[in-house]
Amino acid sequence: MTDEVSDQILHGRLVGLTGKAPTAEVVVWLAVQTTDGEASTLESITDDEGFFSFELPTEPLRAAKLGAVLEGVQPLDLEPNDEPLDPGEIMLFVDDFTPSHLKYAG
Repeated sequence: MTDEVSDQILHGRLVGLTGKAPTAEVVVWLAVQTTDGEASTLESITDDEGFFSFELPTEPLRAAKLGAVLEGVQPLDLEPNDEPLDPGEIMLFVDDFTPSHLKYAG
């Protein structure tokens, strides 16, 4: 059984490299720019296990980046190359190797 909507979904999971970073209820964003210059940012909130999803735009994209509102997450360039993004699964990592007391030392 196939679901047409799920065919255009990007599923993902936010994961801490050491497992120390909280990944539940984190805002994950997908910023896109179409080939005609229109830009938008979609947001998703991770569930208790860090999973998130986005319904993908069907237009060809000039730019697409995925990131999270969490220290240690570097945005990921999805490199659309003027094509629509392919649905699928992706992992977004939190660099949580540095102990928090060293990150915030004043």
